[in-house]
Amino acid sequence: MTIENPIVRIFCTRMKSEFFELSEEERVAFMAKDRANLDALGMQAISMVDCSKTDDEWDYIGVEGWPSLEAIKERERFENDELQISKYIEYKTHIGLRQSFDDYGI
Repeated sequence: MTIENPIVRIFCTRMKSEFFELSEEERVAFMAKDRANLDALGMQAISMVDCSKTDDEWDYIGVEGWPSLEAIKERERFENDELQISKYIEYKTHIGLRQSFDDYGI
């Protein structure tokens, strides 16, 4: 799916000890359930940065493209109700519209 001017969600995450206390099978199941929902809602990964070795605050920072605000709202519902994400991951998000950098400073 190609999104012309996607709604962008930037996230910063840090894994909590509760995530690492899950068994390997539980972690794999958690991530598979998470990925299936992202795919079903049409999320397009724009960038993912592993900060775990260089940043004391965040493990990952990512940029996602979304087809609609409704998809993001459904995602947030899924994160809270289905994944109970705040039990396992500390995170913050910001939402905006993708903008070109081509004309910056010109």
